[in-house]
Amino acid sequence: MAKEYALNFTGDVMLGRLIDQLYLTHVSNPEDQKHIRVFQARHASRLGFGKYTVSSPWGTVLPLLADEGDLNLINLETSITTHPTPWPDKTFNYRMHPANAVPILAAAKIDFACLANNHTLDFVWTLKHSSSPEQQHRIAIAGAGESTQEAVSPAILELPRSKSQHGVKHGGRPGALSSKDLEERKGKHLIHVYAATDHPRAWSDVPTFHFVDYSEKSREHLRRITSRYSTPVSGSEEASLKILSVHWGPNYRWHPAREIRSMAHFLIFECGIDIIHGHSSHHVQGIECPAPGKLIIYGCGDFVDDYALNKEFRNDLGALYRVIVKEEMGAKKVKPVRLEIFPTKITHFQAYLLRHKGDKDHDWVVDTITRLTNELMRSECDCGYAHDTKKNIFRPSLGDRGQLIIDLV
Repeated sequence: MAKEYALNFTGDVMLGRLIDQLYLTHVSNPEDQKHIRVFQARHASRLGFGKYTVSSPWGTVLPLLADEGDLNLINLETSITTHPTPWPDKTFNYRMHPANAVPILAAAKIDFACLANNHTLDFVWTLKHSSSPEQQHRIAIAGAGESTQEAVSPAILELPRSKSQHGVKHGGRPGALSSKDLEERKGKHLIHVYAATDHPRAWSDVPTFHFVDYSEKSREHLRRITSRYSTPVSGSEEASLKILSVHWGPNYRWHPAREIRSMAHFLIFECGIDIIHGHSSHHVQGIECPAPGKLIIYGCGDFVDDYALNKEFRNDLGALYRVIVKEEMGAKKVKPVRLEIFPTKITHFQAYLLRHKGDKDHDWVVDTITRLTNELMRSECDCGYAHDTKKNIFRPSLGDRGQLIIDLV
């Protein structure tokens, strides 16, 4: 019997600013401290001193991540530093204290954090060095690094998840594995996760930040790196699955631009990417399945943050995207076979699972993703690639926990 695994994806996870202030150790910011005291006074039972723990940001979604997720991947929309000088001329600068980063991410067993976004360089980032050998959880990163090679090369995850975490690669050249780690890796699938972003353009010349645009030059660059790292230097095993986590497009746009759709199809059909994990819009967008076992999530929405509510785009409503991958018989590959979308809501700086049909927020997520996806499927991509144009890719009934279900094969 071929094994199946659950890969969980979320949109923006912003753990800085007011959320950071809820912890005993936090970045010094009197203005943020003043604002969070108001929330704590109003909601003492949830946000009072000691009430908000390292598990709190994940709320009632935590079991889907920590207990059910074989791998968990997020976009970390926060720099991790106490550095006092922000990037100049930016409206929003987010940072969290390094002492909080790994404990919070470890609580939900986060395996990968995308650093290719418009807040990674707000301050000096330190996530890589927070994952110390003494700690029992290591978070892989991609999209930014201490060298160009680290920024553009994929993180490598093991499926099933590595127990020691020593086999997990941040980016760049993997370190030598011990005989124990090599033994643990035997028979596992290697999952390559790339990360890139199309903004801010002011950071395009930063060599340790993976910026791409929609030019032919960027296409050739992406084709080159996805080919170069197909076989890890540590061994002869090829990637069982290739993922791109990409922060693209402007905020608050229902549909991805034509250039984004064209790039997405290029990545699928010419770079061998299996799953595109898109984010940036701050709200959910549509989904495409351009070929069997291929998936494009254009915008996952926000997962947890302290942002003000946009009533039109409902940035407080998002989802956990669970991709079920299945081993292919006779090949050392895993193939996406099903997508399950669990609607969520941000309340009191926590992610909550929306379960029931008839809940207006749950129904809004379901209806919006369905509508936007169907609109994408009906519209011409104009990308030059033959692709599946089925009119309705959703199962007619929701799952037993209120999730939308799409069969990918």
